[in-house]
Amino acid sequence: MDISKLKKEGKVAEVKDEKMRAFDIAYAGERAYLIKVVHNIESVSGDFADTIKKCASVVGAEPLVISHRGKETLKENVIYSRHGVPVMREETFMSLVHGDRIGVADRGGIKIPIKDLRPLMKEFGMSRITLAKLLETSTEMVRKYEGGSAPGEEIAKRLIEIFGTKILSPHRFDCVELKRAFIGKAPIDMAIKKKKTLLISFDSSKQRIENLKNVSEVLDAEPVVGKKLEDIDLD
Repeated sequence: MDISKLKKEGKVAEVKDEKMRAFDIAYAGERAYLIKVVHNIESVSGDFADTIKKCASVVGAEPLVISHRGKETLKENVIYSRHGVPVMREETFMSLVHGDRIGVADRGGIKIPIKDLRPLMKEFGMSRITLAKLLETSTEMVRKYEGGSAPGEEIAKRLIEIFGTKILSPHRFDCVELKRAFIGKAPIDMAIKKKKTLLISFDSSKQRIENLKNVSEVLDAEPVVGKKLEDIDLD
């Protein structure tokens, strides 16, 4: 992944020269992400997905896998999923950072997340029947879009023509909020959410301390190096 592009957008830290990494890159711009870069998303196991989701939850970031391939080549500007973790191409992530329109792959094809239609319909004085005619769809489908269902690309294009790009909703990963988690992979052994999040390592090697410090700076956390669990105040 081209780190230089990310550095122009926000703060970046790479986890260097360590095996068994929980993530490869920590990035913080308008939103924070923990990023794992893989050649093929088929290599992402359920255990790894659980690890990066737990870590991201405690530090207030979103987990993300960057790849170009699954069983097939991934499409640009489309977000996929692997064990509940968002997966996308590098180019797609840069579009996401810039706030461009991004689709989400599901069994029904490519869907475009949108905001609640009801306030905009009220602002435009538009009934469900009128919008259905403009979209060339049924009132029942409009009702579903009002309830949060993401439309396909063609309907989304028509919605943008009617309401503008403000109808688009940024993709966000929702997960159970954790106060603490055991990570056990570089550069973090434990993460604890307090007034200031603690990122903890029981490895005091020079490389680990450097990685821990850099990641903590990006995530606005406090790096802690301990010899054993008893050294850490968990409360």
